[in-house]
Amino acid sequence: MKMPLMIAGSILTAAVLVAGGCGPRRGPEEGQTVERVPVRVVEITAGPATSTVAATGTIKARGDVPISAEAGGRVLEVVAQVGDGVSEGDVLVRLDSELAELSLRQADAQVLLAEAELDDAEAGLARAQSLWESGDIADVEREAAERRAKSARASFSAASAGSGSAERQLRNTEIKSPITGTVAFVFAEEGHLIAVGTPVAHVINDDIVEIELGLNENQVSDVRPRRTVTVRVRALPGELFSGKVEYVGRRADDMTKTYPVRVVLQNSAHRLRAGMVAEVMIAVKEFSDVVVIERDWVVDRYGEPAVYVASDSLAVLKRLVLGKVIGNRVVVASGLEEGDLMVTFGHDRLTEGAALDIKSAPGDSTEQTTSGSDDR
Repeated sequence: MKMPLMIAGSILTAAVLVAGGCGPRRGPEEGQTVERVPVRVVEITAGPATSTVAATGTIKARGDVPISAEAGGRVLEVVAQVGDGVSEGDVLVRLDSELAELSLRQADAQVLLAEAELDDAEAGLARAQSLWESGDIADVEREAAERRAKSARASFSAASAGSGSAERQLRNTEIKSPITGTVAFVFAEEGHLIAVGTPVAHVINDDIVEIELGLNENQVSDVRPRRTVTVRVRALPGELFSGKVEYVGRRADDMTKTYPVRVVLQNSAHRLRAGMVAEVMIAVKEFSDVVVIERDWVVDRYGEPAVYVASDSLAVLKRLVLGKVIGNRVVVASGLEEGDLMVTFGHDRLTEGAALDIKSAPGDSTEQTTSGSDDR
């Protein structure tokens, strides 16, 4: 009977074979008893496999904006509450605007005064220019008129800037959301006096979430932008989420010696929340028609990796050449062939030529294995 062996999302077929009878058996010579070692075996079939890199990170909302007051004053109204959905430009908090309105009126008055002075100075310059051209005034009088006009222009420009600043201060008494999203925190309270820079709210947009990872030099070598990632979240057991690698750092962090990698996920259902701990598996390399086995099935014989296979109920040692490690499994470059009955349990008690008592898995005739971990 064949069974699925999951290798990071790929399948390696394996079947447990059950031999007839258990316990001591008659050997080839009458009266001689052969002690058989209980084992389990799988029949190996080559198939596709995926090498992965795994790391842990914390989920962050792509839009995550702390909002602070750009004007000081007393809080007149807290418009938005935690959990409210807001659009870009919606008012979150209103401050008392009376002083800001008075400042704007004063600034506008300064603009009118400066504008009148500028009109008068430019008219005087025009007259002086005409008289100078007719020879009725000296050069010094025309130059004085030019200086007055320049000074008036500067005063008007300064007054206009002051009016713009006062208008901005008035607008800042309405603290607005810079993004569309959800109000995560509100810190302001009605009646409180706040200063410039005081945090008043926090708005997030988690339609897209991201996870920042730190990978060592061995892990990052095969990671590329747009690689597929699978994410498990401890707070949501049994659920899997898919995303992509967005960014792979070109330089290691001086402190951690790891390379920054950012992955992004669509979160339209809003199942993922900022602050959740996530386990990320990045698919880095695809294999086809390969034999992949558990690393625990490999034994060391004379300093070389090997496995035992069953042949006519006897243990046969096969030396291996191993390839890419895939979590707790490894690709077999050579040494095994499809159809080999490899010993998966009891191999630590075997020697070459040992008699085998092949048993089924507990409770079933099919031995189940599951997909494993990351490449470390």
